[in-house]
Amino acid sequence: MSVEMTGGVLVANMLEGMQFVLGPTMAFRRAAVEQMGGFRVTAEYCADDFVLGNEAYRLGWKVALSHHGIDHMVLNSTFWASMKHQVRWMKSTRFSRPKGHFGTSLTFAMPFALLVLGACWAMGRPWLGALLFGWGLLTRWAIAWAAGWRTVGERSWFELGVLYPLRDLMGFGFWAASYTSSRILWRGRVFELLPGGKMRAAE
Repeated sequence: MSVEMTGGVLVANMLEGMQFVLGPTMAFRRAAVEQMGGFRVTAEYCADDFVLGNEAYRLGWKVALSHHGIDHMVLNSTFWASMKHQVRWMKSTRFSRPKGHFGTSLTFAMPFALLVLGACWAMGRPWLGALLFGWGLLTRWAIAWAAGWRTVGERSWFELGVLYPLRDLMGFGFWAASYTSSRILWRGRVFELLPGGKMRAAE
C-alpha cells in the first residue's frame, strides 16, 4: 500500500502539481484555514484531507509535497477490515477526482501483464507472452525499489518483490470495484457518495 500510494502521489505531482493533501500528516497556515471557512468545510465529505488541500489550492494557496518520510500506523486490525477500507478509499477517490481516478487504471501493470500473457498464449506465442509478462513484473520491482526501498525505507525483499506485484493486481480489483456502487460503510453506517465527494446517509 505504501509503494502504490507513494507512486500515485508522485505521478499526480509530476503531471499536475499538488492539488490535494494526504491524511497521515498535513499542515496548514491558519490564514488558509480561515479563508476557506474553517474545518467545517469538510463536514459533508468522506475525503476530508483531499477537500482541505483542494480548497486551499482553489483559493490560490500553494500546496507542497514534503520530502520528509514519516512512519504511519495502519489501524485496520483484520484482513477484511483492510479490504473494506481500501474499497471505500477507492470509491472516495472516484468521486473526489473522477478523471484522475479513471487514469489510475493505467498505473497497474500486473492485470495487463496477465492479459497479454493469455493473449500471446492463445496466439501460439507463449515466449512473447512470457517476455511481456516479465517486463510488467520488472516494472513493479523497479517501483518497489524506488518507492518502497529508497523512499519509504521498506527492507523486506518478500514484501517488495512478492507481495507488491500481488498488491498491484489487487489494486486493480479495488479500482474496478469502485465503479460497482456509490455506497460506503463508514463507522457502522451506510452512506451514499455524491458527485464532488459529498456523502449522505443512505435511505
